[in-house]
Amino acid sequence: MSMSSTSPAMRVSETTEPEIMKTLAVSAVIWQLMLNVMLLHYQTTAQKIEIGILYDLVKFSAPMFIFAIAFDLAKLRDTHYSHYVWHKTKEIIGPYLAWTVVYMIVFNIGNYSTIWNIFKGVVLGGAAPQLWYTIMMFQIHLLLPLLTGLVLFLLKNKKNIIPVMIITVVVYAALIAWYSIYAFHNIQHPGLIQWDRLLFMFGIYAVLGVIASTYNQQWRALVERIRWWVLPVAGLLFILVNHELFSFGLDTLNLADASYLKWSMVLFNIALIIIVYGCTVSLIKSDSKTLPYFKFIAKYAFRAYLASYFALRLTVALIGDYFSDIPLGLNLIMTFGITAFLSFAIVYIVEWICKKIMALFRRSASTSSHQTTTQGEGASSEALAKNSIVNSRNTSAARDK
Repeated sequence: MSMSSTSPAMRVSETTEPEIMKTLAVSAVIWQLMLNVMLLHYQTTAQKIEIGILYDLVKFSAPMFIFAIAFDLAKLRDTHYSHYVWHKTKEIIGPYLAWTVVYMIVFNIGNYSTIWNIFKGVVLGGAAPQLWYTIMMFQIHLLLPLLTGLVLFLLKNKKNIIPVMIITVVVYAALIAWYSIYAFHNIQHPGLIQWDRLLFMFGIYAVLGVIASTYNQQWRALVERIRWWVLPVAGLLFILVNHELFSFGLDTLNLADASYLKWSMVLFNIALIIIVYGCTVSLIKSDSKTLPYFKFIAKYAFRAYLASYFALRLTVALIGDYFSDIPLGLNLIMTFGITAFLSFAIVYIVEWICKKIMALFRRSASTSSHQTTTQGEGASSEALAKNSIVNSRNTSAARDK
């Protein structure tokens, strides 16, 4: 199958590269949540090392989400901004608020006892460990005009990619330096670490996504040419990020120390994006039988991500007291499988229920409208009949006269 026949621009119904990447990003979110729970139950040195290595490996969820979203947004043209933002608000913020309420009521991780704490929990995405992604990712939709302007600037001249990348790298280097010095492990001002909720802290992936989408054919060719060369580089970077994580000490291993916002992790994630994108191109070009499954998963990916922590807690509760007794490797596979299934099952069932409720409302509204119309028509017919009788009587009276 030729590349053109599988191009998202040519065949919208086909599975696209960003859709596949989003499904992998959702899986990475579930793994991150799961590994944090595992660390509470498995405390030997070997188990901590295994958990830490796996955590670094799946620490690509936010960068890959941002890259994939920016890739799609770069293709939008002549979009009515206010309508677009309203649509995305309903699509993203609506479910986010619903799940935030669920998490605050059911788990209350942040001890939400005051109005101020509740407000902060909503704004910062603190009701569940993964909700901060939503706060950060929604911002990219608000910046659609800026992304469109960047696309138009890049289209003027392909060489404009060079200054864009130089400026992006310089600004991002300054942000990473500031975060490393003033925010990361700042005991006096712990709130500074929440700057990772701001999109510009992940801006380099958005710019990369826009460039990849704007010059997609050239990007594909480049990725297919270098992806296997990038693989050993990614391996070396992976060793480095693991070394950095374990250098904080295994006795007090904290997976939060595997920060997104350090150059080793940034370069590792860019390498992973190149490798994964290359694999998605190969899947699409070969018309893999897995593509429909990726498309289905991508459809529910965002909502499943919102439900993932609820599904994980439910999974741990179902396994019960045996959770810590199961070998770590087996438990990882089993817990991920059950959690992923429950995440998608929950949102699928919720969608089905909502559709049924909406259908009932529409049917009820349609019935009421029909009854009103029928009553109105009946009243009109009765009035016409009365008028006819009156006119007939008046005519008869006139004749008698």
